[in-house]
Amino acid sequence: MTRLSSESIRDIPTSLEVLDRDLLYRTGYTLLGLAARTAVKSSIDVESEIRNYTAAVVPVSSGAGVIPGFAESVRAILSHIGLKAFITPPDIAGIGEAVERRADLFFAADDHRFLAFNLTGSLVVDNARATAAGFVQALAAAIEIASGDLTGRVLADRDVLVLGLGAVGKHAAMELQRLGAQVWVYDSDAAKVTVFADSSKRVMTVPDIETGLRKIDYIFDATPAAGIIDENMIRSTTIISCPGVPHGLTGAALSRIGSRFIHDNLPLGVATMAVQCLF
Repeated sequence: MTRLSSESIRDIPTSLEVLDRDLLYRTGYTLLGLAARTAVKSSIDVESEIRNYTAAVVPVSSGAGVIPGFAESVRAILSHIGLKAFITPPDIAGIGEAVERRADLFFAADDHRFLAFNLTGSLVVDNARATAAGFVQALAAAIEIASGDLTGRVLADRDVLVLGLGAVGKHAAMELQRLGAQVWVYDSDAAKVTVFADSSKRVMTVPDIETGLRKIDYIFDATPAAGIIDENMIRSTTIISCPGVPHGLTGAALSRIGSRFIHDNLPLGVATMAVQCLF
């Protein structure tokens, strides 16, 4: 996973109610509702069932070490969507405590991967795949609001541009294709674009970000680059779903796009991990 800074997640535990209201306005769904969409479940059903489960968050000290506030943020997100969640001691001792306390799930991240484990169902969910799925559904929901298309196939045959072909971007491109979208891709590393395009024959490429945004309305921004999208690239029909940290919009671009921009630094990916690991 991309290593988050403590500053980028510092306010998460106290801002989740605000995030839910913001998501409702932009997509018509709460955090839990979008996560439920990825599992093709009713948000009402998931909300009533999820309270029966317990999740442990296990800090991991290997590599560059524990990110201050990360475990607390994950626990807060899990509690917010209805799980009974607790933080364990670090490493193997924490996994032991998760099992001893009969947790249904445990969450753990090192410098490279962030995983959720279902202790009774032998299931593992990767944050990159879950984050991609959550933000793809957020994009679809925002398009539904803008277009009035409530057929359930709002992405079918629509052009979507994926910026960044790291783990999240690749999973997003594949999920968008599964849902019928015509996927275009861009990455500053041309070799990544070539390899991905060769492995997925149905994707198209754009030479640069400005060209892509000039012709494509729907954007999935999975880059870790700040300030790469300026106001002159934003049209009245542009919708951007962005799990990238930091997001890529300048201040002027943010002002111009308004409610057609969906972004957070961690919550939607974590909520989706939990729902996909349980349902």
